[in-house]
Amino acid sequence: MLKKTLTIILILALVLSLAACGGNEPAAGEGEESEAVDPKVLKMNITISETSSWYQGAKKYKDLIEERTNGRYLIDIYPNEQLSGGNQTKGIENVQTGVTDVDIHSTIIYTVVDERFTAVNMPWMIPTYEEADAAIEGRGGELIFEIAKENGVIPLALGESGYRQITNNVRPIEKPSDLEHLKIRVPGIKMFLDLFDLLGADPTAMNFAEVFTALQQGTIDGQENPVDIISSSKLDEVQEYMTLTNYVYDALLLSVSTNLWDTLSDEDKVIFEEAAKEAMAYQKEVARVSNEEKIAELEKTMQVNELTPEQIDVFQEAMIPLYEQWEEILGLELMEAFGYQKK
Repeated sequence: MLKKTLTIILILALVLSLAACGGNEPAAGEGEESEAVDPKVLKMNITISETSSWYQGAKKYKDLIEERTNGRYLIDIYPNEQLSGGNQTKGIENVQTGVTDVDIHSTIIYTVVDERFTAVNMPWMIPTYEEADAAIEGRGGELIFEIAKENGVIPLALGESGYRQITNNVRPIEKPSDLEHLKIRVPGIKMFLDLFDLLGADPTAMNFAEVFTALQQGTIDGQENPVDIISSSKLDEVQEYMTLTNYVYDALLLSVSTNLWDTLSDEDKVIFEEAAKEAMAYQKEVARVSNEEKIAELEKTMQVNELTPEQIDVFQEAMIPLYEQWEEILGLELMEAFGYQKK
């Protein structure tokens, strides 16, 4: 009898033990924590420093992406072409090949990749911000996006470095003949060389790092750049005259690599596009306010004059041979999208 009682007790104990163990097992799908996904860190390249409107636009984009993806994507910004060793053309190649994920470059540098980008920068075709905005927000911007895609990058928005202005140590520039025989440093881009040759100047391609010393020593008479660069590079210390010519509109292209784009969900693509438009609208606003402030500062140390609409008309007339030459390269549709009126 005692043996039978002990057996029953052992069986009950075993059953209770198994029940207790079973009660602690979570049901399938219950109580399981989803694995945390590490954020994807993106590399963003820009050409100039943290003090620029470019950087402020990049920072705005970074903040918007990180907020709207709830930290699934983080962006590290690399100013001063750090990822390309200072080589702007290499910077574009890096976003084409996916070495960098996000990028801001001037359309002037993109002309090295495809001459059709020159349409944005043709001299005196869009000499006011109103005309520039109309072209960029209209057919002109659409065509530039198409060209960018053909060249292996995904364009998201256009910003601006501003209008390029001319400085020199000889005289104010008021009419085309005022540029005759002036030795002007220009980017090593075909259109700029063609332009200043046409005006009778002596265009000189030179690394920008050498410009201050060349102006100081009189090796060259002048140069051309947006006001932001003229100011930040302290060119007013070695230049007497600045003419607000608004002769070339310098647009910025914010793009991402196709490698990154192809990994994004449809929802994330919308986030990346909308954030780019907001960031570049902000960048343009910052750039324009800064431009006016810096002109006011430069007027204290340089003689500054501004071309009137009538004077700009004279320069546009002088550009007709250049327009006709570049129409063959760019095509009439692209030229007209940026203000060209064939005569």
